[in-house]
Amino acid sequence: MKAARAARLSCPPMLAVFFLVAAPALASSGGGAAIATGPAPKQVLLAAGDNADNSSSGSAGADNGSAVPAPVPDPFLADALKACRDGASGDSGTVARLAADGWGPSVNGDTQTPFYQAFSGEKDFDGVGSADITFSQEVYPTMTEGYCSVSIDTALRRVGIADLSKMADLTGQIVQGDDGVASTWEVKGTPVTTYIQVDQHNQDLYFILDVTTLIQKPAAKLPFVQPDTTDGPDQEPGPQPGADGPGATNAND
Repeated sequence: MKAARAARLSCPPMLAVFFLVAAPALASSGGGAAIATGPAPKQVLLAAGDNADNSSSGSAGADNGSAVPAPVPDPFLADALKACRDGASGDSGTVARLAADGWGPSVNGDTQTPFYQAFSGEKDFDGVGSADITFSQEVYPTMTEGYCSVSIDTALRRVGIADLSKMADLTGQIVQGDDGVASTWEVKGTPVTTYIQVDQHNQDLYFILDVTTLIQKPAAKLPFVQPDTTDGPDQEPGPQPGADGPGATNAND
């Protein structure tokens, strides 16, 4: 997961303190999400379906006491989750939809191959901040891995992560520790193919939402976007998001 590694390496170091989860562990657990919480003494675990209060999310420990609480429900979280699930889906219409929704996705042309493609963009949210989006597909002979992250370096308020516990199609948990809120989720299904993590720091309000989707689709079916490198390596995608690239065919063929 090239994009996943880059996003996690750029994340300020909170999660290592109390939270560790991996998608393979989720897939093999056969039940709820697996969480290793470590020695953090103050934690609140919220399973999907619990009545969570966004106003108290992240209130323990080294807190930013002046932070504006999240609205209930939180429209920013819903928008970010929708965009990221689309970004990780591998669907040929993803780029066009995200462009229409104001994310301004551009092709990272210097990383494009028939078996890997990456995009990035950003969108401003009133009262929350400027959110960066990165999404990619990494393909193998029998599977495509879709990945997407939405992040804000310093959010203007708390994000309503607790909303996820009320979404009927998700199962998972929230860990609330001294340094912030971390959560891990799966989209219900047989087999499970989509994994989600959403976290926010207490002190600087750094926010990140990750989605990983495992797509049972061979590499030849990847919707490849041919980058326009006329004026540089990073350009807006062409008018046909499903256009064929070398060694790839349109997913709708």
